[in-house]
Amino acid sequence: MAGATDDRGHAGMTPPDHDQAPREAAMDWLLRLHDAPADPALGRAFARWHAADPAHARAWVRACAAWRAMGEVPPQTGPAEWLAADPAEIHVVHGRRGWAHGRRGWRDLPRARRIVAVAAAMAAVLVLAIGGPDGLRRLRADHATGTGEVAHVVLDDGSVVDLAPETAIRVRLSDTGRAVTLISGEAYFAVARDAGLPFTVTAGTSRVTVTGTRFDVRLQPDTVSVAVESGSVMVGPADAGSGAAPHRLAAGDRLAVDRATGDARRSLQAPGAVAVWRDGRLQVTDATVAEVVADLRRYQPGWIVITDDRLAGRRISGSYDLRDPARALRAIVRPAGGTVRAVTPFLHVLSMP
Repeated sequence: MAGATDDRGHAGMTPPDHDQAPREAAMDWLLRLHDAPADPALGRAFARWHAADPAHARAWVRACAAWRAMGEVPPQTGPAEWLAADPAEIHVVHGRRGWAHGRRGWRDLPRARRIVAVAAAMAAVLVLAIGGPDGLRRLRADHATGTGEVAHVVLDDGSVVDLAPETAIRVRLSDTGRAVTLISGEAYFAVARDAGLPFTVTAGTSRVTVTGTRFDVRLQPDTVSVAVESGSVMVGPADAGSGAAPHRLAAGDRLAVDRATGDARRSLQAPGAVAVWRDGRLQVTDATVAEVVADLRRYQPGWIVITDDRLAGRRISGSYDLRDPARALRAIVRPAGGTVRAVTPFLHVLSMP
């Protein structure tokens, strides 16, 4: 999408897509429930997942829409209806893709092929997301990036913000303060020094306060991470009335704050390793394949699906080239003995032999 400019800076305005993980989970639930529609434990687990987050419910509706797009009879669209339904009525019928009547014909397909089929159908209905959460982010954000996009934003006070893929920020500059809200994603800040005008970055339940420094902030579903390249920052709760003491970070410090509990974990890293994504690198230290793939999804348009839990849980370390996500995928799974199959340029399936 073409970039947009306003009086707060310059950046591309393509809205980020942060629903990919819920969509993949919904796709997996759909497959599992069709495999075992009469399993009460599975049904209860699905109900807990569905109710845990409104994004899960929205993803489930989209998964069912994809099912309809394939010409199949969809499952019920909520946990109560699913659990109450007669299992004999929840089945796959012959559709446009030519699969056999009944549940058995669907279950007889290899799991990887079922995932590919549903992922392809879901890709056809992603347009539904335009009026959903992504549309709301677009309305809330002053600057945003999409998958594989980065942006260099120059604010009116001279500060610079680099946006990683799938990132959105809101900017408020005034005579009394400089405030940025990280709505989603990850951003690197080079703040113009002004001792009389503090610069704050609010991300989830945390707030970073500085007068002039360089640092990176990443907002994830469970944590907010702050890493300092130079200078110092104060990281505290966004709610000033919480009473929690702030953390002072210097160059080389990294702090990960649990968004639910407020617990913070401090670690050290070389200042030169802060925000290396700006140089097209993904630096990984003792992370699972699933965690690294989740990072890489922000740079690879389309779907990356892991079909084997053994592969997803393997731990790896390394440095990967974000400018070539397909090559990075192969490098990520190779030490774990995994393989990458490019079904289409927009669909990669990771599995064990």
